Amino acid sequence: MTMQQTVAPEVTGPDPLAPWLREIADGHEEARHIADVQCRGSVALIDEAARLRGVAQVRRGRAISLEREVETRPGRLAAGRAVAEAEKAQWRALGNADLPEGHGSVDLQVTVGLHGRHVHGGDVISFDAHGVHNTHLDGLAHIGADASWHGPIPASASETDEDTIVNWAQHGIATRAVVLDITAVRGAEWVEAGAPVTGEELDAALAATGIELQVGDALVIYQGRDRYEAAGHVYPSGAAAVTRPGIGEDGARWIAAKEPGLVLWDFHDARDNPGGALEVHNLIYAIGLCLVDNCLLGPAVAELTSAGVHTGLIVAAPTAIHRSTGVLINPLLLY
Repeated sequence: MTMQQTVAPEVTGPDPLAPWLREIADGHEEARHIADVQCRGSVALIDEAARLRGVAQVRRGRAISLEREVETRPGRLAAGRAVAEAEKAQWRALGNADLPEGHGSVDLQVTVGLHGRHVHGGDVISFDAHGVHNTHLDGLAHIGADASWHGPIPASASETDEDTIVNWAQHGIATRAVVLDITAVRGAEWVEAGAPVTGEELDAALAATGIELQVGDALVIYQGRDRYEAAGHVYPSGAAAVTRPGIGEDGARWIAAKEPGLVLWDFHDARDNPGGALEVHNLIYAIGLCLVDNCLLGPAVAELTSAGVHTGLIVAAPTAIHRSTGVLINPLLLY
């Protein structure tokens, strides 16, 4: 697709990318970008060979959903709102501004029509495509720098005809998944805040699978979020600049070097740095990384461990919505 041309506004202020990220972004641009053609980032690495590697892992015919349920039941939504208010109070106590309105929310309006013996149901839904609650796929138009998305795509295109989610959907996000269990490496129930996941730990988790990771594979990174929340902890939003469990700079460097087709994880960026930057999320801009946030991984890891397998076919099919910055998604892991 031809790159859209625009006159960028004057760029001022500090570089939003740390020097190491800028270096990675520059290296990616030199190696992967073609003049006048928009780069589709990590999804472009998912080719026929990657899909066939994934299909070859399906031996038992089992499918596991990695999606956290999207809550729309009125009674449970009320309980969820109470938790959200507790979250906001926690952020304020830490000296942060309130979370944006609508953060993590889903509004479902259902109509039911009774016509004699016939019944018809319909609904209209609106949702926040990001946050730390619902399982969603981040688009290239989610994290940017210098008035641009990865591609390069002018940020202004999001007001008119930005279409990377559509292109990703049409490309087909299905590849071999390699499951990395960080909790097993640490011998812990979950990753603790203040101790971000490192490249060495990711290497150890990969070594434990006995699999040789290949370009275009999906990384499924389990950090124990389901146990963390079951124990009563509330996972902090990315809008709250606080240290939290997750992957830090060292782990982000490791991910970039491995060139995965996509990454699916439960905890996000650790934000364990002076500026509170989102180390892994910034790879969306730097290398066009496809991220699936807030996956429910504990049950899948337990089932795969019991079966003695570490790989499968991941199918992450987003809805093709023009100008979308992200979409709710139900990733399926087949093995």
